[in-house]
Amino acid sequence: MLQTMALIAALFHPAGGPASQPAAAVKMAETPVLHRGAAFTLAEKDRMTLDAVAAKAPEMAGKTVQVSGTVKSACVKKGCWMVLAGEKARARITFKDYGFFVPLDSAGSAAVVEGAVEVKTLSEAERKHLAEDAGKTIADIPEHELRVVATAVELRRPAPAGE
Repeated sequence: MLQTMALIAALFHPAGGPASQPAAAVKMAETPVLHRGAAFTLAEKDRMTLDAVAAKAPEMAGKTVQVSGTVKSACVKKGCWMVLAGEKARARITFKDYGFFVPLDSAGSAAVVEGAVEVKTLSEAERKHLAEDAGKTIADIPEHELRVVATAVELRRPAPAGE
């Protein structure tokens, strides 16, 4: 009985830590990071929110930015684009010269994206193509959108359920 209690105590309390040690102090496995494209060139301190970029999109056009957000969707055929969401703004992320793609199941991942800002007016044909790639209707695709043509993307995938 005493051995069983010692085993239970060892399983629930890290070695050397007091029984009252907060759970946050226990080191958990880190979420894997997937990096695609070139190395980031901007420093983390220069990172902007997607909402800040969207608020001044016309003056940001052509400038290189580093933004973070949550991947809302990705091209279900090749992973050749993704939609990144901030608090309010959304932007389609494409990949420079189709040089890399993201996993088809990237939705839900936290992302950091570096690339050039574009404000794009989409033709009917472009909207139809994007709707097909997304498994949506053309009515779901806006005529005007904010884009970032990414040279680098970093994804942090959500931890699998039960971990």
